[in-house]
Amino acid sequence: MSTVDFIAAGTKKNVSEIQALALTVMNAPATSAVSVDELYSAAKQQTTVVVSDRNMPKFDETFSGNATVLSNFTCENTSDSDWFVKTVPTTEEALANPDSADEREELLDIVRRAAYDLIQREMMLHSVYLTDNPDFNCRIDVVVPTQFPKLLLDTAIHFYPINETTTKTYTKSRKTGMPALRIVCYPEWENEEWLYWKSKAHNETEEEPQKFMMIYDTETNTAFLLGAKNFSEIDKAVKILAWNTGIETPTGDLLPVNGTAKTITLTKTVNKKSESNSTTFLTVSTCECERDFFGLNAHAAETPAKGETISVTASGNSGLLMVVSGQNKKKSLINFGRNRFESIDCASVSTKGTPEIVSAENLALINTADGKKDFDLNPLLSPNAQIHTIFNQEEKDLSMPDYIVLLVKEESLPPVMMIKDADLIASTWFSYTTECDCCSDSKIIPGGNSDATWDVATEIELFAKAMRKGKFKLILVNTTPYTNGTKGCLSDELVLATYMKIARNEIDWKEWKTLAGLMLPDKGTFKNVQKDFDAVYDMAKFSADPMYKDLLRDSVEMKIEYLRTIDAPVTLIAPFYKMLAKLV
Repeated sequence: MSTVDFIAAGTKKNVSEIQALALTVMNAPATSAVSVDELYSAAKQQTTVVVSDRNMPKFDETFSGNATVLSNFTCENTSDSDWFVKTVPTTEEALANPDSADEREELLDIVRRAAYDLIQREMMLHSVYLTDNPDFNCRIDVVVPTQFPKLLLDTAIHFYPINETTTKTYTKSRKTGMPALRIVCYPEWENEEWLYWKSKAHNETEEEPQKFMMIYDTETNTAFLLGAKNFSEIDKAVKILAWNTGIETPTGDLLPVNGTAKTITLTKTVNKKSESNSTTFLTVSTCECERDFFGLNAHAAETPAKGETISVTASGNSGLLMVVSGQNKKKSLINFGRNRFESIDCASVSTKGTPEIVSAENLALINTADGKKDFDLNPLLSPNAQIHTIFNQEEKDLSMPDYIVLLVKEESLPPVMMIKDADLIASTWFSYTTECDCCSDSKIIPGGNSDATWDVATEIELFAKAMRKGKFKLILVNTTPYTNGTKGCLSDELVLATYMKIARNEIDWKEWKTLAGLMLPDKGTFKNVQKDFDAVYDMAKFSADPMYKDLLRDSVEMKIEYLRTIDAPVTLIAPFYKMLAKLV
């Protein structure tokens, strides 16, 4: 499935003035389509770009030889950028609600004025594809002022080039009905309201207007990134609009997941005969650093058993799309992009050796002992750095997951649990990965994603359908479990051991009679990782305590109440009622 590139005369669906303004900027007389080589040459001259002596890995034949790695300095902390996101109310929302109509017109007016400025400037345009997977793809057109070619260079590096081979894959894909992704960058833009607020005397209680705005028109897959100087914003806009395209696909078998995935392959050799077994995990957490560390970790410190070799392939963290009923089950978890774009910490845990850098943002450049300029992968020196690293071929798309690992923090539960029932998996998922309106400006937090543009009802329908079709098992890892003594977080070694023990089939699961539907590891499972594990987390002993049962009952009742507030269907609430019945 892929997007529709062109807008025909008389088209009435998925069109808007915001989309027309983006297209006008892209087709203005001063806008030029540029090649990758032209982008690289221009990026070397950008005043905020530093040039290293490190050779760029040969990952793309479109690059000429002798290219070295470049880094752009943006003076921005990308972790704070969610505050600037503005989603344009849909036409339907504007017709139904006067406040939404006013907000839509206000954002449209901002875009009009930004487009008016950009049409008068020299601009650069480059187009790419999102994936090389025939089950899902998008064409992406990005335009930036000529002063900021590094933004377009990173776009060309991260996504797939448009050439004869990739175009064949794209055109063979069935069209989704959604338009191509079009992104307009205006790095020098500053909000006039913010400039006025800054210039006048104001008291501390006066709310600061947004300095920048990332405006998304999800009806037409169009984004105006006003004030964005870094590629992180382009990457996020592509992720949001691509997920939006998947959600709008009529088949209803594409599930956006803001998680990470890895496949652990164990090869055992006995008498010169080798046998391999692979297990794929999809890791989700509302805590991004936990998700990245545990979900991408390559287990470099793991000691192989005799005759055993361990191979770990990991996804990126730029967004994943699960194709529930795809043509190829071995490519059902689709990565967005052909390379990773991630922090130094993520790159370190997802590779066993030193990551190969292709490009970077906000990365420190140092002088080496032999007098060359090189980048230092020390997160203390570059806390806001983002780097492009190379995907291995087998990492670009991963198999349908065998297990979904949900990392949570709940002091009433055991450290590690397994759930098989599809309805209980969905109930548990939405109990931990969504937030109500009073806690968040976002409509929903699926998998900890603060930028989703669809509603809870849509997410529930898609997720429940995926769980029934995929027949997954959910591993619930509680990093702050209940103990009868001093409470503390699970060690990294124990959490990572859970992945390896499942991959090695070393866990015997027993039904936990206290909470219906949950299974616990048998005694002795983690003894080699934490000697006193069974004594510290003695759930049989805890379950006999009436006060502990009261604690569990309160927790389950809170989950039921929350699911009611998001209008979850009865099928999702029923598993928790079964739990309550056993806690009486």
